[in-house]
Amino acid sequence: MRIGIDISPLTPARTGVGNYCYYLLRHLIRVGADCEFAGFSSGRAPIKLGDLDRVLIHRHIPVPTRLLYAAWSALGAPKVDAVLGGVDVYHATNYFLPPTKSAARVVSFHDLAFLVTPELSSPKIQRLFAKGVRRFAKEADAVLTCSASTKADIVRMLEIAPERVTVTPYAAGDHFAPMDPAEAQAYIAEHYGVPQPFLLFVGTLEPRKNIPTLLRAFAAIAHQVPHTLVLLGAAGWHAQPIFDTIEELDLSQRVVHLGFVRSAHDLCVFYCAADVFVFPTLYEGFGLPILEAMKCGCPVVTSNNSSIPEVAGDAALCHDACDVEAIAGAIRNLIEDARLRESMVAKGFQQANRFSWEACARTTLDVYRRVAKGR
Repeated sequence: MRIGIDISPLTPARTGVGNYCYYLLRHLIRVGADCEFAGFSSGRAPIKLGDLDRVLIHRHIPVPTRLLYAAWSALGAPKVDAVLGGVDVYHATNYFLPPTKSAARVVSFHDLAFLVTPELSSPKIQRLFAKGVRRFAKEADAVLTCSASTKADIVRMLEIAPERVTVTPYAAGDHFAPMDPAEAQAYIAEHYGVPQPFLLFVGTLEPRKNIPTLLRAFAAIAHQVPHTLVLLGAAGWHAQPIFDTIEELDLSQRVVHLGFVRSAHDLCVFYCAADVFVFPTLYEGFGLPILEAMKCGCPVVTSNNSSIPEVAGDAALCHDACDVEAIAGAIRNLIEDARLRESMVAKGFQQANRFSWEACARTTLDVYRRVAKGR
């Protein structure tokens, strides 16, 4: 069986969907030894295949992806399987389902934030995907998503049968692992100048991540703890209120925004050096940073909505995302109660190990085989 996969998200600054593509492909190549995989990408910027470059046939069209989307929508061309020299199955990894000549089509929806919480989503993203996802879901031979919560959103909002949607949970990368906290803290101090101790948030700075609530929770305990709050992530859509809140709460000397950390190694070290990872998101399709923190031995405070209970289990302190007092209390308890901290770290290792990219790849490959057989 020959399988085509959209690898456009493998950009130099790889984020959530890019990591999904990378780890899925690495493990598909391992578990699908009887298959041939061909990557398709578009965009002005070249993709970064890393160690996949030696084993993956790929074709890149150097035109803006949105221009290609427009051509696919208006003209129904070019046929993506023809561009790849013919494939049995084509996997659209990032919402947009392109036309094929004869290949079966699988599409991944990572969340439906732009439909479930449109007020928290970028208008650019809404314009790009909101109108098309219902049609893509109905036209695809199968839909993949990362959590039962997002599957329920897809079935309810896109009005498709639940048996057409397969859940393939994600996992933290293999490089996320604990290291000596003192070594990690020394590295972060030397390379980033972050004072110790610190709390950590990882994610794009945007309304859905609920960072103003995190800031208010931190402000409520800032006089009781010596910690700095470190925000790792690019400033996204409508991020300015976050920086306004920092000024409003007089936290400019206690909050550090370091932007997007490109180094996978350094991101792991941040998790290992932090005292607590805090992630009070308002909606997630999966919530991968929670597992990344757990694999590094960092205890987690997070919200109790959308997919988070599936991912966190009983291995995080989960509260209403808007309950400033509860979030502040959970952070303080993990800082001050050594026994609680040890318990949550141990539970975190167990919970993170329940997820694996190999399992994701095997379930995905089963879907490929099923839809190819149905053609």
